[in-house]
Amino acid sequence: MRRFIAIHPVVFSEEQLQPLAKVRLPEGVTWHSTDCAVTANKSYCYWEAPTKEAVVLILEKYEVPFEAVHEVRRFDPKTGRMEAEPVEDRILQPA
Repeated sequence: MRRFIAIHPVVFSEEQLQPLAKVRLPEGVTWHSTDCAVTANKSYCYWEAPTKEAVVLILEKYEVPFEAVHEVRRFDPKTGRMEAEPVEDRILQPA
């Protein structure tokens, strides 16, 4: 599954995030966590989803302000490796 980071121009409180944590997300979409950088007035949400657009649609639907959504790959310092690139879903075309 593809990974994304949503960048928000606000620092969220627990009270703001708790109702959002109860939202039923579409199949294949997972909100993993949120980091709040208080001194920078930013928050960063980590997602897994099939597409960037899936994350954007959820943020727009629930009126969550965001500056950008970026696809990311994770580097594991323990193994010294970058995770594999996600395999695109391909529709086989008849020859």
